[in-house]
Amino acid sequence: MASLERGGGETFDLEISRHLAKAGARVSFLCGAPLLRPAPLPVAGARMLHTPWLRRFPWDKLKGGWRVRQLEFECFEWRAARWLAKHQDEFDVVQVCELPNFVYWLKKRGVRSPVVMRLTAPNYYDPRGGMEWADALMASGTSIERLKDRGMGQVVDIPNAVDADLFRPQPSDFRKTHGIAAGEFVALYVARFQAFKNHQMLLDAFARFAKHHPTARLVLAGSGPLRERTELQAQELGLADNVLFLGEVPFPELPAVYAAADVKVISSDYESFCFAAIEAMSTGLPVLTTDCAWVPRLVADGAGLVVPVGDAEAFAAGLRKLADNPALRQRMGAAGRQLVLERHTWPASAEKLLALYRRLRP
Repeated sequence: MASLERGGGETFDLEISRHLAKAGARVSFLCGAPLLRPAPLPVAGARMLHTPWLRRFPWDKLKGGWRVRQLEFECFEWRAARWLAKHQDEFDVVQVCELPNFVYWLKKRGVRSPVVMRLTAPNYYDPRGGMEWADALMASGTSIERLKDRGMGQVVDIPNAVDADLFRPQPSDFRKTHGIAAGEFVALYVARFQAFKNHQMLLDAFARFAKHHPTARLVLAGSGPLRERTELQAQELGLADNVLFLGEVPFPELPAVYAAADVKVISSDYESFCFAAIEAMSTGLPVLTTDCAWVPRLVADGAGLVVPVGDAEAFAAGLRKLADNPALRQRMGAAGRQLVLERHTWPASAEKLLALYRRLRP
């Protein structure tokens, strides 16, 4: 998916590979691309496999839609396993982000290289039992706890991280480019337009908040099947001039977007981790989040506010509190930046992953 859409799993793979390379590893990527078109987000030097991909299909909203999504992935998994079986001598270790069918088909083909499987969430779909064929499992956040509850105590904790030199408090031309005045309050949400991210509740909350702060802006970065519905909701709520839809933002441009905001909002129903939270914290932004599992733990030490899941009124109250108290925003932002420097840096995670590789392939 790194060449198709970018989320937490893709960010982990791309970023940790950069730091693995700095530590002396040679990293190659095998990515998916649309059947008849170039990849919208090409990964430099990656081998591309063209398979079916219905970009705008609302798989998470239609009954049985997940089966279409699963079929798309299985097409890629089967082709990827076939390709890697032919090139296995080029690699010491194979790492995969979920895709248990790929692991199953790879091992059934007799591939000898150790396979490390990374789980981004505990609700994986594994009809062939591919996870049991993996030579090592790794995860982070709530996925660690839930996997251990299922008897998988061997899972290795490789923490998610952020490039604190890239995501930092810094000057930004973003407001000038988009006609946002220096004194206007800006809330930022970086997330795919999928049901569990709950953009619907966020817009309801922002509409209530905007009654008292009519010049405030909500910036939405990301793509996904529910974007058009969210745009329609913004118009129906009279927020067309307040909400800015950026679409998919290239990763190198994200720091400037964060640096232009006043607060990072997370309206999700559930998050097993949330890269966007630590990117915001690293940039010095306070975080307003729902009680969505892992994010409240990230901001627990003074880096943000937590409100109940799905509660638009409470979320609006959180926005008002932060908008009306610049000193509170500054304190929370400074606390978040310090927490990132202490707990979430890529070099430390890369070294831990390299140690796992070496145990598998001395």
